[in-house]
Amino acid sequence: MSFTISDLLTVFGIFGLTATLIFAVLLLAIYRILPSRNPLHFKGKHAFITGGSKGIGKQLALGLVRRGCSVSIAARDKDLLISTCAELNTFAKSAGTEAIARWYQLDVTESFEKVESVILNAEKEGGPIDILINNAGTCVQGAFDELPSQAFGDQLLLNCLSAVKTTRAVVNRMKRERRGHLGFVCSAAGQFAMFGYSAYSMSKFALRGFAESLRMELLPYNVDVSILFPPNTSTDGYQVELQTMPEEVKEIGGAAGLFTPQHVAECYLNDIAAGNIATSIGLESHMLTALASCTSMENKFVAVLFQVLFLGVFRCAILFYICYFNRIVNKCRIKRELANRSCAKCES
Repeated sequence: MSFTISDLLTVFGIFGLTATLIFAVLLLAIYRILPSRNPLHFKGKHAFITGGSKGIGKQLALGLVRRGCSVSIAARDKDLLISTCAELNTFAKSAGTEAIARWYQLDVTESFEKVESVILNAEKEGGPIDILINNAGTCVQGAFDELPSQAFGDQLLLNCLSAVKTTRAVVNRMKRERRGHLGFVCSAAGQFAMFGYSAYSMSKFALRGFAESLRMELLPYNVDVSILFPPNTSTDGYQVELQTMPEEVKEIGGAAGLFTPQHVAECYLNDIAAGNIATSIGLESHMLTALASCTSMENKFVAVLFQVLFLGVFRCAILFYICYFNRIVNKCRIKRELANRSCAKCES
């Protein structure tokens, strides 16, 4: 029994049609099981932002005020808080909104009782907190064996455990009222760990795990959880990081570009308003979010479709990125060793 080319084309056609139908049914099933998105209207709401006196936190506050949302900003620097709050209130008046900005001096690494008392005071003065954005954080970079041991505990405390405290202070009321939004400013380093970020990535991976766990926990209570994965952002903190940034980190980080805090904040607020879970910015960030999505909850069908279609391609691409990064690390090692040998010869 022989097959003609026409027969083979018919078989392939039937196979292709069957595969397409199965894929379409699978996508329809995925669409039906995705959790619903809850669009958020900011006007008349009250948001509490940690690390809200500068950088991404300040731009989030400005964006919320422009949308008619009152804000309470918390940070350690009293003078900077006062000036930022004045700027926010002036901006609110010029924008013609009824939003009010208040400031609270707070070190989020202090005890839970201290953090809770500040948040309760903010609710007493500004009403129940509808939106909590955990933005406070810092980054200390360096090779693992060159970082002080304290850097690991300090970053974990500020970048992750501080969010546990602030969230615990508001979550029970949000659950009772069946409403509220918890936002977490994570990092691309919470999706992809690289040279120099052994302490920072540890804290951001922990924050991401905390937020994703909360998302499932709070879904039955209609309390939303969102995560921002900002790429390199031109903030005051980033400028400080540049002063001590290892050469490897500079070269690797340069591949993803640099974004303004205004752009990052706007992208995040737009996603919160749309009810989306994850916010990524830039091609590399979208790729990392897709790669990290395999066990993460998602409620945006377009994002799921994007992940399903391109995950294999992105996996191949990231392997080339990793190879390139490994070469950078090795090149810098050789450069240092040659420099050390030259110094040793000069001394002898």
